Amino acid sequence: MNPYSQNEYFYYVLILIAGGFLCFANLGTHPIYILDEAKNAEAAREMFVANNWIVPTFNGELRTDKPPLHYWFMMIAYKLFGVSAFAARFFSAFFGVLTIISTYHFTKKFIHKRIAAITVFVLCAAIFFMQEFHLAVPDPYLIFFITFALFIFYDFYKNQKKSSWLLFYISLGLGVLSKGPVAIALPGLIVLIFLLMKKDFNWQTIKKINPFLGGILTLAISVPWFYLVHKTTNGAYTEGFFLQHNIQRFSGEMEGHGGLPFVTWAFVLLGLLPFSFFIIQGFIQGWKQRKTNDFILFSFIVSTVFVGFFSISMTKLPNYPMPSYAFIAVLIAVYFDGIIRKSIPLKGFKISLWVLLVITILMPIAGYIALAYAEPQLYSTRFSSIMLAILPCGTFLGLFYLYRGKLKESIIAIGLSAMLLTLQLFQFVYPAIVSQSPVTLSKGIISQDSPTILYKGYDPAFLFNFQRIFPFADNKEQVLNFVKENPDATIITKEKFYESDWNEFQSEVVLKQKAIFENYTIVIFKLK
Repeated sequence: MNPYSQNEYFYYVLILIAGGFLCFANLGTHPIYILDEAKNAEAAREMFVANNWIVPTFNGELRTDKPPLHYWFMMIAYKLFGVSAFAARFFSAFFGVLTIISTYHFTKKFIHKRIAAITVFVLCAAIFFMQEFHLAVPDPYLIFFITFALFIFYDFYKNQKKSSWLLFYISLGLGVLSKGPVAIALPGLIVLIFLLMKKDFNWQTIKKINPFLGGILTLAISVPWFYLVHKTTNGAYTEGFFLQHNIQRFSGEMEGHGGLPFVTWAFVLLGLLPFSFFIIQGFIQGWKQRKTNDFILFSFIVSTVFVGFFSISMTKLPNYPMPSYAFIAVLIAVYFDGIIRKSIPLKGFKISLWVLLVITILMPIAGYIALAYAEPQLYSTRFSSIMLAILPCGTFLGLFYLYRGKLKESIIAIGLSAMLLTLQLFQFVYPAIVSQSPVTLSKGIISQDSPTILYKGYDPAFLFNFQRIFPFADNKEQVLNFVKENPDATIITKEKFYESDWNEFQSEVVLKQKAIFENYTIVIFKLK
């Protein structure tokens, strides 16, 4: 092996270790508690227990929210490691590492090793992007398969390798199994716009891409499961998933997750923090340099399409634009490379850095207020917000290096402080917060097999954390019958249902605790 190849091998190993450490660090230190995590992890657990690979269920009822790929991987992890928070999140972290490695590989191949290194540094420093790979949700799978599909399409466009063509359509199929038709629609739109801007949308190019045969391959991967679940549920899954969780999510607000178009930009700003404060410069440089390198143009299109699409979607969530983050990071890296090489003026960098410093100084203050006053049950954890001071310290150090003319050190200081904050959040902050959740506090009240019934509303995390299906009642008669058969029964409900439906009964409240960052309070009580 020559020195050059040894050096290349070293960079891949270094990125693998860094990405693996950030994605897997403290993966199981706090239990499942976020609503989406709880529902996905529990659905996979129920499928695992029943050895059922077709029909997703939650508390024994059909769950139509998502396709099965993440359930399947969680089931495999449960088999390998046992049912736990770590197992539920294992493959999310795994696909996070694959996203980082593939981003470095293809950016190095299409632009330059230096820009590739800056790109993955931007991604690894993105606090909330890294957080996504610590969650037992389908988005890490979708992020990887869409990101990889777009990388591999560009590789095919440039090099015409049959293996790249094959991997492109396979990735789209697996993307559909991750989260549905969005895995075809957005990459398809991106490819179309790219070919139009390249003035290469013609019959000869279409023949090379061969979307007809490729589409058959994509459908051959994704359609069989949709057919089986449609047949097994008599069409109930098809109606729930495609009509409610796809069409209605785009055309109307779902579960209160709406907002004006700028909300999506706010999500991107938060998702790529701290280097998101250089996004404007990145987009400007991407547009200016679109003719110097086709991959820069491609990255600009991917970024614009994703952010634009989810800006007009009526349902808006922080994770929706994340499959574009690798490409936005490319644009930011192009900008950083320009200022390091002194081909781009420093004025914009200085302004953004000062704005970043002001914002990050406010973060610990806002964190303290949120923990002490906005969420009263978290008052005892309020001083954990001091961890957020890591980021302004890193930003201040970045400014110090900037005014000493050390631009590389400035960027490195900001990025490393963000990575350190990410690690501290999972090591200390999140476990402290989750310790005050109703589910965690109920561990001393409810045992694995104690008679318990859910009434109308409840915290979904109860099911996974107790690894059981609970009987559910939507009227008082069902509860009373259950208590008659189980005199020592415990009832879990929301405060509003307890106060409206059970005031006339003698009862003993054994736990009353507000759900973390939710707008309801859980009440656990017994009838006397």
